Amino acid sequence: MAFDGIMLSALKDNLKEKIIGARIEKAYQIDKKYLIIRLRNNNQNLELLISTDPQGARINLTELDFDFPSYPPDFCMMLRKYLKNSYVQDIVQPEFERMVRIDIEKRGKKFSLIAELMGKYSNVILLDDNEMVLDAMKRITEKQNSERQLYPGIKYQKPPAQDKLNPLKLENREEFRQIIEEDFSQAAFRAVMYNFRGIGPYSAREIVFRAGIDPAENYNNLTDSEKNKIAESMIKLFSQFKKGKYKPVIATEAGEVDYISAFILQHRNPEKIEEFDDLDRMMDYYFKEFLKDRELNRKIRELNKVVNTYLNKNLKKQKKLRKQLKESKDAEKYKKMGELITANIYQIERGDKKAVVNNYYSENQEEIEIKLDPSKSASDNAQKYFKKYNKLKKSVKHLKREIAKLRHEEKYLKQVSMNIEQAETLDDLEEIKEELKEENYIKKQQHNRKNKGSKKLPPRKFISSDGYQILVGRNNKQNDRLTKKIANDGDIWLHTKVIAGSHVIIKRDTEKDIPDNTLSEAAAIAAYFSKARESTNVPIDYTPVENVNKPKGAKPGLVYYEKYQTIYIDPADRKLLKKLAAD
Repeated sequence: MAFDGIMLSALKDNLKEKIIGARIEKAYQIDKKYLIIRLRNNNQNLELLISTDPQGARINLTELDFDFPSYPPDFCMMLRKYLKNSYVQDIVQPEFERMVRIDIEKRGKKFSLIAELMGKYSNVILLDDNEMVLDAMKRITEKQNSERQLYPGIKYQKPPAQDKLNPLKLENREEFRQIIEEDFSQAAFRAVMYNFRGIGPYSAREIVFRAGIDPAENYNNLTDSEKNKIAESMIKLFSQFKKGKYKPVIATEAGEVDYISAFILQHRNPEKIEEFDDLDRMMDYYFKEFLKDRELNRKIRELNKVVNTYLNKNLKKQKKLRKQLKESKDAEKYKKMGELITANIYQIERGDKKAVVNNYYSENQEEIEIKLDPSKSASDNAQKYFKKYNKLKKSVKHLKREIAKLRHEEKYLKQVSMNIEQAETLDDLEEIKEELKEENYIKKQQHNRKNKGSKKLPPRKFISSDGYQILVGRNNKQNDRLTKKIANDGDIWLHTKVIAGSHVIIKRDTEKDIPDNTLSEAAAIAAYFSKARESTNVPIDYTPVENVNKPKGAKPGLVYYEKYQTIYIDPADRKLLKKLAAD
């Protein structure tokens, strides 16, 4: 989002219309970044959101739901103390900077709430009528910043002023030309951005573009006439802002946000532009998706960390056991030594340190040397080698069993990793988290909100071009449910050969053969919902579901199957998935 002075000016004007005269009822603080001020105005309950999140600093009325902490932080308690039952008197944006001052009055006493919305330096500060700091959301000491401190009891200092002109004060093109130095050898849009306050890159490009000039053109190369056109474009645009003429829009390209702005950017050419009649509604809409995506990514990282930790432990243990197995495979050598000693028992005497015997296991029956314990008899030396042989032989069986278990777990964890990677919603991730808890990879909390009665997510659903329902598991637990409970005999089961992937079912209502086209579409979907999503010519095995079985004690989602056929196909693309989606 291009959150510059223009966007903040639009938000400030919007708030002035809605909350001047409002009574402040209560303040809430969510972690260290979000502040909610509950207001009452014109018989309406309103919630003012101030966010200092570096990736989403903003101020607007919100209808989003937030979970308030049981114990409010100190700053929140300070706001409640001074602002409860106070009234909003005015809202200003000093010098078109990225900050807003809310003037408040309570029983004749005046306060100001300052929202500095400047990326990672964003903050909220409460001042008294003498502009002394009562408290700040983020206190700043001299140790943290020698130039500017923010903590209770000191005089408030504004952020360092930019050596730029307030664009609202620009009156004519001559003034514009005077502001920008003669020798400005950078892009024209930078001439606007670097010399006027509150204008971000997108807005600066738009001003130049509306003048009919390429924003990237070197300012020094422009004629006086072209420079005048930029000035006129800027004056015209800001005259609209002075009148409160904004057009909130969210522009998207291929489903991704291209820009969010208080006015349409003509220099951009997005696939879709959605206009909003209310700036607050636009902000809520955008940040609901923004917060959802960020939470999704946070949970993906959290679950990946768990899975990768166990997967790395697994692979290290496998490496160690394989090394031991390699050593244990020498067991036969010790058996042969014991038998050679036994065959030559009458030639060996106690006290001998070695025995030189013919190796009758070898074709050439060459002489070999066998080390002996001189304190033992020949028979005891033979038994020593036989014991070592038996120990190693048992060890081989044990090691093979352990390695098989680890391989089984490795396959499972890689499948979970793929499910996490392809999760589309928070609910998808929550089910995966519950699965990991049940498998003891995540410690179960004593008071877990999720219970046995929790609603389970349905499988992904598609309808083939021939009208057949295609179901896709979202995670390992659901793969089990899909294959062993939802699917019926005669339904077709599909899965990537060897590669981690979701279970896919083609539902069959009749005994008719599944059309080749449906089979191809289901196989392409199976390839897409697998680790081979970015590959080509992916092998997909398919068989009637009755040929699929789950080994006793196997991890969720792991099965074996027989009597299958294989089809090679490229993964489905987004266009096909959208076309076949049942929802």
